[in-house]
Amino acid sequence: MSTDPWTTFLQLLESLIVPDWNDLIVLLPLLLVLGVVGPILSLVALMRVRYLVGRRRGRVRSMAAEPVSAPVGADGRPMFPPNVPFCEEHAVIYPPGARSCELDGGELIVRCPVDDAPRPASQQLCRACGTKYVLGAATTAMTIRRSGSPPEGGAAVA
Repeated sequence: MSTDPWTTFLQLLESLIVPDWNDLIVLLPLLLVLGVVGPILSLVALMRVRYLVGRRRGRVRSMAAEPVSAPVGADGRPMFPPNVPFCEEHAVIYPPGARSCELDGGELIVRCPVDDAPRPASQQLCRACGTKYVLGAATTAMTIRRSGSPPEGGAAVA
C-alpha cells in the first residue's frame, strides 16, 4: 500500500508543528549541554588560546662563546679581566670553558678575582690565597634578549 506524496508531506509537517513532547523532554539534557555548556567551553578555550598567542614574553637565545681580543689599556698593554682565561702572548680572552690557546695550543692563564694572582686555567685552586673555583661551570653561554622596553620614565610614571 503506497501513500501519496502529499500525505507524506502533511504527516512530516504535522510532526514538526505538533511534536511528540515526551521525545523532546528526553532530549532536553542533550540540548542543554550542546546549547549552553558547549558554547561557554568554546569561548573559554578560545580566550585561553588568544592569551597564549598574544602574551609578551622574553626570548632566550643560545650563543656560542667565542674568543675576543683583549682591550688595550692606556699604557698600550692588553687588559685581562679576572676569572676569565686568556692568552697573554696573543692578547686573546677565551670563554670560561677553554683551557688552551687556539692559535698555538699553549695553556691559558687566569687571574684570581680575590688577589689578582695568575694561575693556569686547568687549576681550580689559587695557590696564593686558596680560593677554589671552577671555570666554565655552565657549558653554554646564554644571552637574554628583551623583546620590549619599559615605558619612558620607568615605573614612576603612572
